[in-house]
Amino acid sequence: MEPIRSRANARLKAARRLQAKRHRRTAGLFLAEGEDIVEEALSAGILPAETFVADGREPPQELVARLERGGPVHAVEPALLAELGSLGHPARVICIFAAERLPQRAVGADLGVHLHRVIDPGNVGTVVRAAGALGPAFLSLSPGCSDPLSAKGIRASMGAVFRVPIEQHELPPEDGLTRVALVTDAPAALWELDLSGPVLFVVGAERHGLPPEVLAGCDTAAAIPQAAGAESLNAAAAATVALYEAVRQRAARSTSP
Repeated sequence: MEPIRSRANARLKAARRLQAKRHRRTAGLFLAEGEDIVEEALSAGILPAETFVADGREPPQELVARLERGGPVHAVEPALLAELGSLGHPARVICIFAAERLPQRAVGADLGVHLHRVIDPGNVGTVVRAAGALGPAFLSLSPGCSDPLSAKGIRASMGAVFRVPIEQHELPPEDGLTRVALVTDAPAALWELDLSGPVLFVVGAERHGLPPEVLAGCDTAAAIPQAAGAESLNAAAAATVALYEAVRQRAARSTSP
């Protein structure tokens, strides 16, 4: 295939627009870079709509052949491909994926996290990663949260965006779930609650926490006890601890006589 050698190439220009959230939302498409992230998508059964590989330093042919099942593969001059990505060490492969191919929450899903206005993409992506590792769990995002399909969000998730259902909700969804607000001054410690049933953890940004209207919509609140004088946990750390405690309680319940 003839490599793309011009920044003005229409396919490259369309792909570069996906670096902006508004264009991702309008097109329903997003970029994912790096062989490890792309492999996560393929393992989840999600094929790309289009793929760009570095001319002269292409990824293994076996991977390219699998990517071709989803859509065209274009060789690109490495310097131009680096402009399309976000890594300090440019990736050899960047794919375009359709957001509609991402997983949807299954009926009866009983473990999740709702993030309220968490604007750091690393935090959001890390919660996605935790939901994939400690789940199955889903993620709910309020307006104002960072886009998990940004380059930093996907990288922080280590590709878990292809396995974790992600939804948008103004307020924490109910759906038969006990909504547990994680707040530092709650009278009950997290592990004092029964988390073995359907539960949704509600987590706010580290600096601003949860506003009254969100707290009012929760069923209960819990704190994660910390050492005296310690800084509060960030959203990703708090959500990870809460998911682990829920999984721990469920495992204990399943093995109890």
